Amino acid sequence: MNPELATILARVSQREGVPPALLLGVLASMGDASGKPDFTRIENNLARRAGDFRSLQTRLARPAGNDPERDRLQALAIQALAEGRLAEADRLLALAEQRNLDGAAAPDALSRDRLLAAAAGRADRGAVAMLHLNPKAYGEAAERYAEAALIADSAEAGSGLTYAWMQADALARRGADFSDKSAFVASIGQLRGLLAKLDNFDQTVPWAETQLRLARSLTGLSHYEGGGSLLRQVVEIYRTTLEDLQRAKAPRLWTTLQTRLGEALARLGEIEDDAGLLDDGVAAFRAGLSGMTRADMPREWGRLQWELGKAHVALGLRASGVSAFEAAVNCFKLVLDDRPRESAPLEWAEVQDRIGAALVGLAGYYNEPVVLEEAIAAFDAALDVRRREIVPSLWAESAANRAEARLELAERIRDRVEAEKATTELVMAIETLRGLGLAAEAKRREPKLRRAAVLVETLRKS
Repeated sequence: MNPELATILARVSQREGVPPALLLGVLASMGDASGKPDFTRIENNLARRAGDFRSLQTRLARPAGNDPERDRLQALAIQALAEGRLAEADRLLALAEQRNLDGAAAPDALSRDRLLAAAAGRADRGAVAMLHLNPKAYGEAAERYAEAALIADSAEAGSGLTYAWMQADALARRGADFSDKSAFVASIGQLRGLLAKLDNFDQTVPWAETQLRLARSLTGLSHYEGGGSLLRQVVEIYRTTLEDLQRAKAPRLWTTLQTRLGEALARLGEIEDDAGLLDDGVAAFRAGLSGMTRADMPREWGRLQWELGKAHVALGLRASGVSAFEAAVNCFKLVLDDRPRESAPLEWAEVQDRIGAALVGLAGYYNEPVVLEEAIAAFDAALDVRRREIVPSLWAESAANRAEARLELAERIRDRVEAEKATTELVMAIETLRGLGLAAEAKRREPKLRRAAVLVETLRKS
């Protein structure tokens, strides 16, 4: 096994508290991937599967109460998952599910409780499929969730809605994880069908949950088509939903809607270069933060601080200047507490890179070189983890960012050595980006390289 993959497996296993064999099974489900592995994406995918496994394990460990054999089969399924035998786990869960369906000629001959248990079992098999890392498995998961919804609705009208949401989520994840535009379209169509059956007055919370998912799927689709126009639809969906949903009725859902509204506004503000939209995004993020505590929702709190920091940087580049950049640095430093280098090195390095970028923006408002020196130190920290031989694209990003900070410093203090370092680092970063096929990003960095070369020549003559 690739040594870096082995390190990632061990790190995720220890951090998330799941067996390494499970993660190996998840990796095996990818099949043979061509090209250089994207280690950042792999680690994120494994961490998400670890969380999915823990949730599934909790559900399967609950005793059936009246069927010891089903309990035994589910326990064996947990063991199979822990050992990375995903197909065997599905087989065992199919046997457990069948115990709820045996002995009846037609569905209406089954009791309500047995049908609901069968629906839950079918959904658990969907969850097993979602542990795989290939698009076919995601499609199978969506089908199983759809079947679970039908089974549940046959027992009690409306009880299949949760599984229908899971179906839409599986489709949206397929769209996001495998750049599958058609999966987003399918998710959107299904969610709109659900909304047609829900009343925003009598069924406000289920309606709002469905609206949230619709907005998320539209956001995913906006990366492939529609761009700003789809994002404007997303913003309108969130705002309409927040008008109808009282915070006290579903506080966590209200908080999630606020944070997602902030993300949509921030992205739309950047696309349209609109400081007003970015300001609205910051306000939405702050509203979201007001609905949570770090202790109760640590991951979401950290994610929201991250998004708020990015919005502050975008705002600082357009309007608010020093206060926005200072706020961004503070947000990112809070995030560092939740992303320790030891257990999440690539995430830690990403935060360091963002801190460096925010400090470069802040340095424009100070004459002293100390802020630029702090920015360079932050990029140094990021590059200590983002090594060229492991994550070349991330290395090139941070190396170019550090070089541009060096260039700013060299211009300010008229230092030829710093200017020469900046030139060399920019050349290496641009060459790496071109080698990776990232021509547009390489071209974006070229003006700074020309500026650095001119500065070196000027300082040599002086």
